[in-house]
Amino acid sequence: MNSIFIDQQSKHLRSGWRALIFLILSPFALILVAPFLSSSETSQAGIAVNLPTIISYVVQVGWLLLASWLCLKYLEQMRLGSLGFAFFRGWWREMWLGFSMAALMIIAVVVIQAIGGGTRLLLNPMFWKSADSVRRIDWIGFGLIFREIGLALVLFALAAAFEELLFRGYPFQTLLRGGISPAVPIILLSVFFGVMHLGNPSSTKFSTVNTILAGIWLSIAYLKTRSLWFPTALHLGWNWTMGAFFGIPVSGLKLVQYPVFLATSDAPLWLTGGSYGCEGGAVATFVLAAATLLIWKVKWLRIAPDMQAALDTRDTEKTETIKLGLVE
Repeated sequence: MNSIFIDQQSKHLRSGWRALIFLILSPFALILVAPFLSSSETSQAGIAVNLPTIISYVVQVGWLLLASWLCLKYLEQMRLGSLGFAFFRGWWREMWLGFSMAALMIIAVVVIQAIGGGTRLLLNPMFWKSADSVRRIDWIGFGLIFREIGLALVLFALAAAFEELLFRGYPFQTLLRGGISPAVPIILLSVFFGVMHLGNPSSTKFSTVNTILAGIWLSIAYLKTRSLWFPTALHLGWNWTMGAFFGIPVSGLKLVQYPVFLATSDAPLWLTGGSYGCEGGAVATFVLAAATLLIWKVKWLRIAPDMQAALDTRDTEKTETIKLGLVE
C-alpha cells in the first residue's frame, strides 16, 4: 500500500501525487485576487488591460511561485532555481529569442491569411487627425495607443508567466522526474491547456486542437532549454503581437482596445479562425507545427550552462534521459 504513494527508490512521494498537490494549491490564488478583480473595469471580453488586472496577475504569479517553492523544497528537497526562472547568464537572450521567434510566427500567419483573402489590415486611424485638409499626427491618439500596448505587454508577460508556471512549471517538471516517458506530461498537460480554453468566446474543436498543439510547442521549448524564460517569451511574443500589434482576438478575447493595426478575420473561417482569432485557423496549425519541429531539431538551442548548474544531481540525470529520449 505504501508503494502507491512513495517511490521506493527515491523515498519521495510519487510524481503524480506531487503534481496533484500543486494543482490543488493553485486555485487558492483566486481568493487572493478577488479584491482586485472586483475593482477592475472589465472589457467586453471580461478582461481589462488596466492596473487592477495587472496586480491580480502579479498576485497569481507570486502564489504559483510560492506553491512551486513549497513543493520543490518539502516534497523533493530541490531549489527554486531548478524551476526554470533562475537569473542565469543569458536568460535575457532566451527572452529576446523567444519573443522574436513568436512575433515572426504571428507575422507569417497574418501575411498568409492576407494572401488567402481572409485578413485585411488597417493602421489604427487614431494615429492621425485631419485639420484644414492637412493630415497630422494625433498625439493624444498616439499616446493612448502606446499606453495601451505598453500595459498589454506587461499584462501578457504576467499572463504568460502564470500559464507557463501552471502548465510547464512544477506539475510538468515533477512528472518528468517521475521516470515516465516525456511524452506523457507533454500530452497530458497540453490537453489540459487546450481544455482550459474551451470556455473562451467562439472556441471550436479546431481552436482546441491548435491550443493543444501550442502546448506541445511550448513543452518542447522547455525541454530544449530546461528554462521557463524561453517558453514564456514565446507565449508573450505570440499573444502580444497578435493582440496588441495586429488587434486580433487572443484565444477569442478582444483584449486590446487601441492596437497598432486593426485586423479583420473574415471568411474563409477555416483559414483565419474568425472571431476566435488566428489560433482557430489552419494557418496557425501549420506555423505552430513547423515551429515545434524547428525547435526540436535545431542543435544550437540547448540548456545554458548556468541553468544546468541550477539543477541538482538527480535533476541533471533526468535531464540527460530526456535529451537522449526525446529532444536529441
